[in-house]
Amino acid sequence: MENELIRIFDALTGFAWTTLPEGSVGLINKRWCEYTGLSIEEAKGHAWKSVVHPDDFPTLLQGWHSMVASGKPGELEVRMRHCDGDYRWLLFRMSPLTDPSGRVFKWRGINTDIEERRRAERTSRLGELNLSVIIDSFPFPVAVTTPSGEVFDLNQPTLDYFGKTLDELKGLKVCNLTHPDDRPGMLAVQLKAHETGSAYSVQSRHRRYDGIYRWFNVAGMPVRDTRGRIFCWLHLLIDIDDRTPPGDVLRAAEPDLSSIINTIPALAWSARTDGSGEFFNQHYLDYVGLSAEQANEWGLTVALHPEDVDDLTAWWQLIMASQTPGETEARLRRFDGEYRWFLFRVNPLRDESGSIIKWYGISIDIDDRKRAEEKLRRSEAFLAEGQRTSLTGSFSWCLETDAIVFSEELYRIFEFEPGTVVTLERIADRIHPDDIPLLSDKKADARDTGADHDYEIRLLTPGGSIKYLHVVSHSTRGRYGGREYIGAIQDVTQRRVSEETLGALRSELARMAKVNSLGALTASIAHEVNQPLSGVITNASTCLRMLAADPPNVHGALETARRTIRDGHRASDVITRVRALFSKKDSIAEWVNLNEAAKEVIALTQSTLKSSRVMLRTEFSDDLPPVTGDRVQLQQVILNLLLNAAEAMSDVDDRPRKIVISTEEDGDDFVRLTVRDSGVGFGPEVVSKMFETFFTTKGGGMGIGLSISQSIVERHHGQLQATANDGPGATFWFSIPRASSDEAERDGAAATDMPGGTDTTRTTGNP
Repeated sequence: MENELIRIFDALTGFAWTTLPEGSVGLINKRWCEYTGLSIEEAKGHAWKSVVHPDDFPTLLQGWHSMVASGKPGELEVRMRHCDGDYRWLLFRMSPLTDPSGRVFKWRGINTDIEERRRAERTSRLGELNLSVIIDSFPFPVAVTTPSGEVFDLNQPTLDYFGKTLDELKGLKVCNLTHPDDRPGMLAVQLKAHETGSAYSVQSRHRRYDGIYRWFNVAGMPVRDTRGRIFCWLHLLIDIDDRTPPGDVLRAAEPDLSSIINTIPALAWSARTDGSGEFFNQHYLDYVGLSAEQANEWGLTVALHPEDVDDLTAWWQLIMASQTPGETEARLRRFDGEYRWFLFRVNPLRDESGSIIKWYGISIDIDDRKRAEEKLRRSEAFLAEGQRTSLTGSFSWCLETDAIVFSEELYRIFEFEPGTVVTLERIADRIHPDDIPLLSDKKADARDTGADHDYEIRLLTPGGSIKYLHVVSHSTRGRYGGREYIGAIQDVTQRRVSEETLGALRSELARMAKVNSLGALTASIAHEVNQPLSGVITNASTCLRMLAADPPNVHGALETARRTIRDGHRASDVITRVRALFSKKDSIAEWVNLNEAAKEVIALTQSTLKSSRVMLRTEFSDDLPPVTGDRVQLQQVILNLLLNAAEAMSDVDDRPRKIVISTEEDGDDFVRLTVRDSGVGFGPEVVSKMFETFFTTKGGGMGIGLSISQSIVERHHGQLQATANDGPGATFWFSIPRASSDEAERDGAAATDMPGGTDTTRTTGNP
């Protein structure tokens, strides 16, 4: 068992390990050793510390101690050295193992290589403005660094000036290329700029590839994403050694900075401390169709939507009063007169004392996003109203993670608190106990086959009421290729209650009709039989008197005896007619599809079966040939078999009550219909008696159903049989000849005589 666990541990795709709370290493899988190039013995010592990047080791220790102190799982991102010497970023995930008392006795962890993800994220962030293309267009050195100060990209003039490759310069910070005397001042300015998130400008000397130091004006500015976060810094190195004294560097750089700002494909602007406009880049002026003179001071307000002027003015005054960055949304008129929504972001520029000396802002066109959001809101509102009106909610279920998403209406149907996490366990807690097997079957079928689903299931609410739900779902591929189910659930409780009420009324009407029919039939039989029996008694009495006379009236007695025989025949004829009525000798032969006939019977018995908690499944043959027979009589056989199967499961509570009805070809000339249940079944002693008239195993049964069914099947030149299942329950089936090719072509249009009769008039009596 231990060897098997070690093999599983080594087969994990990540770098897995365990450790005791005090830090001593326990298990190390092979992938960890292969990655670091250390043996298991070396890893269990202190050599593992050597593979952690020196800059990240304090972070790892601090995170480890925090997790051990809290006893809760956690994760860290740390660089580890590969066996080839290259450091790569890994995600450390750690969680505690506890004993039954809750004491942490071991920690387990797994490391996942996220180097490519980190590079992709960094590349994605730094690529938002395509800075590589921009900086390569500048004729002077330009450097792009990450928020932490690492060199990310350099243009060709930078490489030419310092005489180093990009990889060599990436290992250095910008300040490392600065004259030692200028380095402290430059570091102080950059540090403050990073802390405040504002631009900076400093004069410093930088060594050329030939060892000569030249004066530069280094102007740095943060580049922010659409959410206002700094994702890189842009550093401009303008050579001022030959043409400008150091004190005038910033003024010399202003024309270049102006060109850069006008080149940036965004609506950038600046304002004075009193809030009046000072500068608008060319993109801004081109968009609103104003000149620089028209836009200066307060002239730009003419481009704002009249309904937004007051709100934007109040926001601007609040920002200036709070002296903090901010953002808002307003509509701006384009040069062609169309108003579009913009996101206005503003940030203050402060001097060394912290006083605001200028405001910088950028305006981002968000009109398409606003329209899409509004369209989405309308669609969601329309969908929510439609779902509430139709009592239908939608859901998704990811099979890999078991993550479930409910619509608002589905939260209401299940009576869950809106916005709470929905799990399979919570759903199962709401399902009616009798339907738990059905839910389990559907979940297993979804994981095994991915088949579409269409079924009904019941909820048992916390208040004790029952809801009937109709579930429809289909399998699809999710966003990342995983399999998930998308579906809809409709609350059909009202319809089901109405159907059950209607079914109960129909059953009551049917019972009353049977009672009335039985009463009428009894009165008819009594009337028809009473008359000839009265004649028999009268004639018999007369015959006795005639024979008792002296002398006996033999001739009269003979005549009276003949009348007695006549009345006896009359009574016999009445009985014969009743038997003919019940045997239904006169019937119709027609083309019958057993699939369709069975479906009609199922539709009639659906309410009865569901009230008995019976789950019915059909397995009909798609290419089932037709048969020739009496449709009503065959449906009576199917009905009797279904009801018998349901009654056989009435006392079953330890397993699902299931009925499977199927059709198939039986050889070349016959068609078979089978009904299989999971009821109590029957013993071998019953097989020879079950089709006898008045034989029954049911306490209230009459014992005529199977006998009548057998007679119907035999009149169709078929046979009815029953077998006990290997497991619980029994299987009944009948097989009758298929229709001839000529009959099938006529599609049942011409009626033929059934065995035992020639009249094609359909009768309505029971067989």
